[in-house]
Parts: sequence; structure tokens; C-alpha cells
Amino acid sequence: MKNTFPKINDLMEDFLQCQRIDRGMAELTLSAYRTDLSQFSQWLQDHAIVSSLSDLKSQDIHEFLKFLSSLQLKPTSLARKTSALRQFFKFCVLEKGFEQNPTENLETPQLSNHLPHFLSIAQVDQLLEKVKEGLPYTGPQAQALRARDQAMVYILYATGTRVSELLQLTPHQLDLEQGYIKVQGKGSKERIAPFAPIAGDILWSYLQRWRAYLNPKSDCLFLNHRGEPISRQALWKILKALAEQAQISHLSPHTLRHSFATHLLQSGIQLRSLQMLLGHSDLTTTQIYTHITPAHLKEAHRKFHPRGEDL
Repeated sequence: MKNTFPKINDLMEDFLQCQRIDRGMAELTLSAYRTDLSQFSQWLQDHAIVSSLSDLKSQDIHEFLKFLSSLQLKPTSLARKTSALRQFFKFCVLEKGFEQNPTENLETPQLSNHLPHFLSIAQVDQLLEKVKEGLPYTGPQAQALRARDQAMVYILYATGTRVSELLQLTPHQLDLEQGYIKVQGKGSKERIAPFAPIAGDILWSYLQRWRAYLNPKSDCLFLNHRGEPISRQALWKILKALAEQAQISHLSPHTLRHSFATHLLQSGIQLRSLQMLLGHSDLTTTQIYTHITPAHLKEAHRKFHPRGEDL
């Protein structure tokens, strides 16, 4: 039986909510993306291209881009609209079960090189101190909720998992003795994500001592006070509150993923190894994290070049 999918407006709102929570996208950018996707939706209706978004082909997307070009838009506007489409269909494949991405080979005009936002090691230390203190929960579940928050933040930073991967974790995916989790990533591909002993201790404490206080009604590892899987929105609010306590201006689950990748590169990890840890199918995606400072490049050259000490 052929899968059916929600209408584009429903998918669009889910996508924008994901961008807001997971990536901390600015409201102005979200508003622009909403306008761009609404324009695409209207174009589909006007041209009766397909009955389902899942049936779209690359040629359909190119026809829409031809239409946009005919409007004589500014290059920046065309680039943003192209990016909105690519991000939207990537979300549909990753989160909504689409089998094909019609924008997979679509090139976005490169107008500028925006480096991913990440925390310094000092900022991470400050964040981990604040999550150790915990948010001011009240009631009999307060300590369990603090233990959950601490485990979530530690695992996000320790493993670089995506928020969707974190929220889908179950206890069966943990190997606390060996120190890793089995992550169900994009395209149902499984990968191993190791973590440091301190993160394992915090995860063990939450799982063995505190999770039961949340009266689990789900197999998911991280639960809300009703025992149900914690939502993206709830996680975003928790991180926002912790960021305020730690005096960090911008924090989202993706910020922690960027920080994980950046700090590993700064410590000398090979790009191929980082690719495997992040679950990227293409090395070019991982290369956005090569924004390490010249000082780190100089140190790496000194360490690995055969005459590094003399040159």
C-alpha cells in the first residue's frame, strides 16, 4: 500500500518548529522560510504537479526554480529559497518517512561562508556546572527531572547525537559497561556513539535510580513528568533555561552537536573518524566543521610534520 503524507502546510509547520527548536533558527529567518515554502505550495497547486509531495521529482523542483528565476529575484533571495527547499525535503526524508529527496542533487548558490555556531570549552564547562545544579523543579519528581536533564545534556555533548536521535533512544540501545549507545540515524542506519565514563555514570544514575520516579509509560529513555517521551519543545525550553543560568546567549541541541565536532577536531581527531561519529553519509558535510583556528592548524602541523619542530 502506498504511503500517504500530510499536506504541505502541516509538514511546513512541523519543519519550521524543528528549525526553531533544534537549530535555534532566528524568527526572521523562520518567517522568510515560511513565505518561501508557502510560495512553493501555491505553485504546486497552480500547476497541479502531483497529488502527493512524495511523488515530486528533481525535474519538478528545477521547473519551480525556473519560475523563480523568471521573477528576476535578487541572488540572495533565490539562494535562500533554494536553501529552504533543500532543508525542507531533507527534513521530510529524515523525520517523515519520504523515500526520495527531489532536492538531493540541487546546488544552493554559495554567497557567503556561514560557520556553524559552537560553544567554547569554557562555556561547555559552565553549562555542565549549571546542569549539575539543576533547574528549580518542585514536587516529588524534582530530583528525577534534574537527573534527566543532566543525562540529556551530557549525552548530547558527549556523543554529538541529533535531537531526533536522542529523543528516540531506548534503554536497549545503551551499553553502559562498554560506554556507548547504538544510534538509529538517518535512513535507519545504525552507528556506535561512544561516551566518556563521567557521562556513563550520569546516564546510569538517571536510568537506575531516577527514571522510575517519572512513572514510565514509554520505552523511550528520556521522559517528561507524565512518563511520556519528552518533546523537542520541552528540551528546547530546558536548554534555554540552562543557557540563561550559564550566561550563554545561544544554545540549542544542534549547538551542542557543533561543539562536539569542533572540540574533537581541535583535539586532533581525523575527519573520517568524525564523519563516522556524526553519522554523515558524505564527507563534504563533515567538512563544515573544519573551521578550527590557525593556532590549532599550526599545532597540528608542528605535531605531525616530520620536520615540524624545525620549520
